[in-house]
Amino acid sequence: MAERLNTAGKALKEHGVKLLYHNHNCELQKVSTNKTAYDVIIENTDGEYVNFELDTYWMTDGGADVYPIIEKLGSRLKYWHINDRGNTQKGPYMTPILKEKATELGKGNMNLKCLSEVIKEKGVMAVILETHMNWIDNDPVKSIEVSSEFMNKYF
Repeated sequence: MAERLNTAGKALKEHGVKLLYHNHNCELQKVSTNKTAYDVIIENTDGEYVNFELDTYWMTDGGADVYPIIEKLGSRLKYWHINDRGNTQKGPYMTPILKEKATELGKGNMNLKCLSEVIKEKGVMAVILETHMNWIDNDPVKSIEVSSEFMNKYF
């Protein structure tokens, strides 16, 4: 895959287009004792042709500590794909186990305040907000308004 990304990135660069790789959680599969598929992609792609749009939601979902990933990407981290995740149900629960889901920025359990500081230090070009269909009152505009408060405060 890294070889294909390099080839595609080189071809795109000739036309003034930059290739950014967007992750999900599957890249955290181990390919050896100390290495994930994401490590292989980072290490075997050329920064001249392939850079990254890091989705910290999916990395967190996969159980990764995102800070070392951010450090490893360094200047190749161009976009931050931001989303929050958490248990948003209310009421006393014993069972079943609550599942996390995407939620508005600052309302979940990801430490987005700290992440935003680290991301800003890396000089990312853009922050991309994602919202899902579990909107406040089933209204995507309300959800965006809440998330935009976070964006305006921290960016």
